[in-house]
Amino acid sequence: MLQRELIYLDDDLTSRFEVIRKMSEDASNFGMITDVNTYVKAVLKREEEIPTTVGLNVGIPHGKSEAVKDPFITFMRTKNPFIWDERNMEKVQLIFMIGVPTDQTGTLHLKILAQISRNLMDQTFRNMLLEVDSIDDAYRLLKCIEENIYAEEKGR
Repeated sequence: MLQRELIYLDDDLTSRFEVIRKMSEDASNFGMITDVNTYVKAVLKREEEIPTTVGLNVGIPHGKSEAVKDPFITFMRTKNPFIWDERNMEKVQLIFMIGVPTDQTGTLHLKILAQISRNLMDQTFRNMLLEVDSIDDAYRLLKCIEENIYAEEKGR
């Protein structure tokens, strides 16, 4: 679900569309998405409904799409916070993008959202994401989200 190669630190991007596009293209390069445009369209449709900012300089764009082959999570920390959506003027710097196949049974996307949110409520965790200086360290830090999702699935 989480790939080291889909973690970005101190990226220069400053627009929602650029971030979504870059993360989607890279997820496609790793075989997680079959059609970038279809997936991007699903994510932007979700964004039109309500911005996916959650406060604390965090955005969690996501979409269910037939273009998603395997569930995935990507993470980007931008160099500077930027306004994600003009409608609410919230800034983001920590961005988690989630992709889930349309035919995914159950509520996997909700479990992923919940697990990310739980971790982000912890100020220490957020600070660690803001301060981590290597992709390997960020990967180890973020891997706990995936492990908790799988542990929750097994516990059902």
